[in-house]
Amino acid sequence: MAKSSKLRVMISSRCNDEFPLRSKDAIRLTDLRVEMKKEIESAEMLGSRLYEVWIHEEAGVSADLNSWEECVRQARDCDIFLMLFNGNAGFKGKGELATVGICDAEFQAAFAASPSKVTVVDIFERSSPAAPSGAHHKSFQERIERENVFGARPASIRELKDAIRRAVTTRTVELAQKGVLAGGRGRGYLGPALDWRRLGYAERAGRMRNAVAAALGGRLDAGTCKIELDGRTILCRPAAIPDSLSVSAAREFVGQPHLRDHTDVVRLKKVHGGPVHVIACHKAATESQAQRMLGYPNATVVPAPFGTYVVDPIQAVQFVLIANCSDEHATRLAVQRFLEWLSQTGQLSILVHTAIKRKEVVALLAKTGMYNNAPGTRRSQAGDQTG
Repeated sequence: MAKSSKLRVMISSRCNDEFPLRSKDAIRLTDLRVEMKKEIESAEMLGSRLYEVWIHEEAGVSADLNSWEECVRQARDCDIFLMLFNGNAGFKGKGELATVGICDAEFQAAFAASPSKVTVVDIFERSSPAAPSGAHHKSFQERIERENVFGARPASIRELKDAIRRAVTTRTVELAQKGVLAGGRGRGYLGPALDWRRLGYAERAGRMRNAVAAALGGRLDAGTCKIELDGRTILCRPAAIPDSLSVSAAREFVGQPHLRDHTDVVRLKKVHGGPVHVIACHKAATESQAQRMLGYPNATVVPAPFGTYVVDPIQAVQFVLIANCSDEHATRLAVQRFLEWLSQTGQLSILVHTAIKRKEVVALLAKTGMYNNAPGTRRSQAGDQTG
């Protein structure tokens, strides 16, 4: 992020397009951006101005950057990225090989830097004959729909201005809250984090499991809880690693949990899918550590602000390693961020579909007895000892 004494806001949109389309009361988006820039920058809190707003109309481009590069840099570096999405991907550059519009490029840069800073105000009039319909516009529209980051859907200029104001204030509050959490990370010598450090492994792990279950909105029953996702009931199995994953004694609290999925066969009959393993980690969780827990590297591993998400598309095993669970608040907030991430990225439907597939796999393996010889199971260990 850019270093500044103020919060950097970028408003991205087409310049000369109008809203609403074909209306006698329409306003050019460039005029709207200039107006909202003045309003946002003039807003005060306790006598101080908090924001500086970057819009292309009033920006001077440095000598070593062209206009396109400067727009993308601003999108990447800003603290709050606000897109007025009307389906138009913008100027795509010169040449036959140019396929990405400037609005599309700005969105991609901002979203890659930090999805949580992005708000999309949907002013796309899909049924209008004047709606953008070219190939690069369609690609942009599909990308925005897929990422599912829409905020308000205003129908008038007044509603659009209100949506911009709400987006800025909402993101400001979120930045402050996340900053408080980030500022407290690693400070285990004070407050609730210190209370958890005083606990032994077993009791700390129990607290961590309960915090995960509470954040999921479920009640622990024989070590599992049920959660409603995308209209389906999914069985989750909260677990906890009460120290660093590099400490073997702490890892043993979880081991390779998917090797025990057959013990949930009866519970799985009452839900649509699962189990999904949601594992609270007292400290960080890396991609390589997640792969070692799974037992093989051939899996989808996604590092994210909440921790690491792992899915094996073949056996449909799913882990969610919730990192830096130093106290109950940090744990519950990280789980909440995971659930938000599912919706933001479109991963929610994939998780549910994979969980349904996992239920089928577990039922089949339990029926055929293949779990009996799986490494780490009791029968396998007994066979190793007697053989």
